[in-house]
Amino acid sequence: MSRASRICPHPGCPNLQPCPVHKRKPWEGSTRRQRLPRGWGRLRRLVLRRDPVCRICGLAPSTEVDHIRRGDDHSLGNLRGVCGPCHKEKTQREAADARH
Repeated sequence: MSRASRICPHPGCPNLQPCPVHKRKPWEGSTRRQRLPRGWGRLRRLVLRRDPVCRICGLAPSTEVDHIRRGDDHSLGNLRGVCGPCHKEKTQREAADARH
């Protein structure tokens, strides 16, 4: 049995989900930003200076900070600089694992 389609939650939009006009933002509903520690910007800059090259592929410049182990451990030992594509791939893989 298939689930019934839902209407787009955007006020006044008659489209069914997934709405072609109002695409859902990947981090919509996430509390990750609120859980970051005070001084995250300083910590992020420190990690990116320490790891100027992506610690996953070793080729591209680091532009993002990755938590090596999932969760809210924001210690320097659990953070690494990574490039955008590697971070996106890792995050998608972790999300797929969590869904299963």
